[in-house]
Amino acid sequence: MNNSHSYITIDQPTESFYKERGSKFMGYAFPVSSKIDIKERLDALWSQYPDATHVCYAWVLGVGGDEYRANDDGEPGNSAGQPILREIRSNNLTHVLVAVVRYYGGKKLGVSGLIESYGMAAKLALEQAEVRTETLKKKCWIRDLGANDYKVYEYAGRLGFEIISPPKNPGGYFEIVMELSQFEPLVKSLESLPNFDLRDEQ
Repeated sequence: MNNSHSYITIDQPTESFYKERGSKFMGYAFPVSSKIDIKERLDALWSQYPDATHVCYAWVLGVGGDEYRANDDGEPGNSAGQPILREIRSNNLTHVLVAVVRYYGGKKLGVSGLIESYGMAAKLALEQAEVRTETLKKKCWIRDLGANDYKVYEYAGRLGFEIISPPKNPGGYFEIVMELSQFEPLVKSLESLPNFDLRDEQ
């Protein structure tokens, strides 16, 4: 889906509306960060539309999009969740939930009609979304063993890390953060410098 240091997701929730032979399909796309976030979004939709015929959805998590689920919510197998999931995949997105709320219109659509309708509602919702690339970051801790804290500030600008929190006492650990892709170069750079101690766990 992307390299291991970044991923593509959507910036803000979006909505769509699609109607087919009387049935109404309302699509919702959300940026999400966890399964807890997904559950909260779905619970809110079920509360908002308690009389809906179906609330079908798909979600993708993980930098490589390797964690996912598609749910048909009682529709015929693979006629709702999978078409929604395909739209997420076709946009190379992750950390995204797309749900489609259906109100039955009195005429059966058949499996092919359901596939098209759920897919279209998802597609329209995602078309409304602004996408963004999220760069993964790594937090770690660094100190100068000679208690020359000014050197840490000097190397922050040179080696491309950001100081989050300085130490309470001279010679203590600085809490720093950097793009994940910069961690290995930082380690190699520090190997050639005296008196620096770097830890990626605290």
